[in-house]
Amino acid sequence: MGYKLFLDTNIIIDYVQGRPNELDTIKEIIHLAELSKLELFISETVITTGFYVLQKEKVQALPVFREICKVVNIIPFSKEIIYFPVEKFKDIEDGLLYFLALRGKMNYFITRNVKDFSFQFPSLPVISPTNFIKEIFMNDIS
Repeated sequence: MGYKLFLDTNIIIDYVQGRPNELDTIKEIIHLAELSKLELFISETVITTGFYVLQKEKVQALPVFREICKVVNIIPFSKEIIYFPVEKFKDIEDGLLYFLALRGKMNYFITRNVKDFSFQFPSLPVISPTNFIKEIFMNDIS
């Protein structure tokens, strides 16, 4: 098994809604996980936040979340994460997810909003789905 990728909430929401932004690339990443070429991880909070956002938009998310959960690993949120320096992030939720991924020894934090992660540790790079496929994954299989 190759890379361990943590998927940000916006990646899951984009996938469930079928948003055209980076949908093809997100589908490609999920397909690579189905082929066991990489591992995908999300926080349990990504599911609850995703349901909250999508329910307000009247999106029928449950069947898609059930499909996603066949491919992704779910990292439980633990109370020690709240003591990490999350205040260095513009958005506390982003900080909490970042440190959860860092603690889970992920190789990359995948998000559509890379600019929101201006504070990051060099040990956990933050990258968009497209840049991960183009700059990292494709270079490794070449």
